[in-house]
Amino acid sequence: MNQLTEMPKLTVYFKDKEIESFTFDEGTVRVGRDETNDVTIDSLAIAPVHAVITLRHGVATIRPLQDEFPITVNGEKTQEGVLNNNDMIALGKHHMLFSSTSAGMFKPFAEVLNNEPSPAAPLFGIEPELPNGNFQIMDGENIGKIIPIKKNMVQLGRPGQGIVVVTRKKDGYFVSTLENKGSLTVNGEPIDNKIIKLTNNDVLSINDKSLQFFLS
Repeated sequence: MNQLTEMPKLTVYFKDKEIESFTFDEGTVRVGRDETNDVTIDSLAIAPVHAVITLRHGVATIRPLQDEFPITVNGEKTQEGVLNNNDMIALGKHHMLFSSTSAGMFKPFAEVLNNEPSPAAPLFGIEPELPNGNFQIMDGENIGKIIPIKKNMVQLGRPGQGIVVVTRKKDGYFVSTLENKGSLTVNGEPIDNKIIKLTNNDVLSINDKSLQFFLS
């Protein structure tokens, strides 16, 4: 189990925009649409009480409360699981970043291709010796363009067509699905609900876009 070294924080996002953040001590955190929850998300896609996060002895666990209102953690549907630093929780049309410090938000792939800057964010829990990760676009009008991974989480893809999240952790770079639609593969193998560690020269394909991962 991953023990928390700092007070845990939940940051709620909708369509890549930060809505609100919450910091908690040990205890039970209820997440849902009803205003009596500790974390309230005003959306019909969210159950009145959607999920419960339990913080005990430095360990955080999460579980959904109703089958018709599921949750995913790093793109993988879960009934109950331990939360690790930088985990992304999706529920309804919102998602929450679980962390022990504040975190910067990722930008959509479309914005990266439009040459918008990708600001750096604090790399909490990242060892200095971890090499920098990058993607190089392998086709299309932006062929050859380098996309450096400057933040702990980078979202690639487009809503409705498939979205993946690349997460930087102290032991490497990992890719998982946030919206499992279309063709999302690593080296031709579907990502599905797996969390895949990227290695040098792996090819991430998002429908008609191919990006080669490399370390520098």
